[in-house]
Amino acid sequence: MMLRRQMHAGQLAFELERNEEAAAQYRTALNRAQARDDAVAIGDTGYNLAVAELRANAPDKALADARATRIELERRGAKPFPALLLAEATALYRTGAAAEADRAAQLIQRSEDADAVARATFLRGLIADDRGDEAALATAADALARAKTPPFEADSAELSARLALLRSDPSRARQQAARAAELRQTTLDYRGLARALAIEGAAAERTGDKIAAADLFLRAGRSAAAQGDKGSARAWLRRATYLAAGQPVGRAAADLLRGLNQDDYRLRPCSRRKRTLRRPQPDRRPRLGPHR
Repeated sequence: MMLRRQMHAGQLAFELERNEEAAAQYRTALNRAQARDDAVAIGDTGYNLAVAELRANAPDKALADARATRIELERRGAKPFPALLLAEATALYRTGAAAEADRAAQLIQRSEDADAVARATFLRGLIADDRGDEAALATAADALARAKTPPFEADSAELSARLALLRSDPSRARQQAARAAELRQTTLDYRGLARALAIEGAAAERTGDKIAAADLFLRAGRSAAAQGDKGSARAWLRRATYLAAGQPVGRAAADLLRGLNQDDYRLRPCSRRKRTLRRPQPDRRPRLGPHR
């Protein structure tokens, strides 16, 4: 009964986009499942926890929890389900382990879970685009071309936009990215929405429409910032500032970027110098280092 309540609380928080709260509830549920030594519940709660952590922009934690859950199931002779493997592969990608993520996604593509196969194909498309591998990106885009449901249609449109950019066809890229953004908005996939806006911005920039590109990068950065993805937000807001320097959209992007930096500065812990017998030293805040 308690486990069911905690899972329900986690699901409610997740649906309300209170991602840190959802992760906390799912972690409590996972602890309860471990106390019961219930392998099925451990698998389900471990997966839910990893997904909530991914949405909370904590891919390191998601990777650790997805991997620990997979290892637990394997140790007990149970086969990890494809969605769990996909969560681990996604976390690998978002922590910079692209080669390992690609290998994991390739294994998922051999499963009988059609949704997991489609998501793994999309992930491999992202990885191919990062590498500039046109052939692999085209393969992934073609595999999703017949998608019939909005989430997978959005994946298909995004890969098509990326492929068009790689093939120096910014007009088609802009069209496909706009379609992807509309579908992401419909399906409440705000991380994907921000990504699609940024792709549309890159396409607009390639066509020479710098102000439209800056507006799209501003919107992408604002969306990412609202989701707590400060790394992407900074990159896109900087691009908007550069493209529209001195223009209203450029100033708006600069203001948002300044706000992000000030928030980080306020959140940094104080570092105290070692006290001496002569006099106490004042608190000093560390300077912000370069963003990776």
